[in-house]
Amino acid sequence: MILPCKHETQVTKQVPNAIDLLNNLDVSHPDLLREHDIQPIDYRHGLVFRSAIESIRGTFIASSTTGREGLIGDVLENMRLKGMIADYKQTGSSRRYDFIVVVEHDPDYIAALEVKGGEGNSINISERPLWAKEFCVWCHLDGAIVNQPGHGAHSIINRLTNELVRRHKSVDALFFKDILCGTRTRPCPKYPEKKDTIGLLAAPDIFLFPRRIPTLEDPEPPVHSLRTLKLPDRILNLFGVDEKSRNEHIWEVRVGLEKVANDRIQRNVMVLHMGEMVDESKSRAWRP
Repeated sequence: MILPCKHETQVTKQVPNAIDLLNNLDVSHPDLLREHDIQPIDYRHGLVFRSAIESIRGTFIASSTTGREGLIGDVLENMRLKGMIADYKQTGSSRRYDFIVVVEHDPDYIAALEVKGGEGNSINISERPLWAKEFCVWCHLDGAIVNQPGHGAHSIINRLTNELVRRHKSVDALFFKDILCGTRTRPCPKYPEKKDTIGLLAAPDIFLFPRRIPTLEDPEPPVHSLRTLKLPDRILNLFGVDEKSRNEHIWEVRVGLEKVANDRIQRNVMVLHMGEMVDESKSRAWRP
């Protein structure tokens, strides 16, 4: 299992009921619509319902993006105040990364951090700056709870490894944490004593990627560790994860290239957690 957490059935089973209720308000509760000056005949045929949903969705997407960056900003501010990083800056919309993190001064060691949602659809809308010693992506799995966190993690890792191999865009580490972590909706099994109350105090899950871009000459480069990167280890320190518990929060993403029939190349990805393979995938073959 690529992530150990799951959305609780007692919560997800309510989603179909909510869909049915909203879809059929004009038939099942026409008086309720009239109380709010909505004509039942216009609810569906006049596109009132659809327009309302699209408006809410647009507002939700905008507020979610702000909320995601706000959560990361809080993490980085706490790190700065505790002396775990030297400084940080949130970038504008013109940049394809969201935060510049000055991990150390003298000499400068600077990381770039990109914030994304949970399905990986916009992963390619990011860029590793040339000056970055580390490039990390922080993803939030706070979208539709009908999809389990493992589904989102699998999708994002496949997209990131595709970018790594096909576009040579190297990502050093991937973080997963959002406002659903350690709550009634998504209990965190890493904290058995307070799995549904740990909330914002839960440490992120960290996926470490290859140190180099795979090539046919170097088809399976070694994976990063907490010793070859600076930012992941400091984030775990911020959340109070001790040395004995480190491995529970760390995943390895191994990427390999191999030649297959007709001089094509295939990408193979394995995800390991505490020495056990929890996910494996192979890409379609392509000509280099």
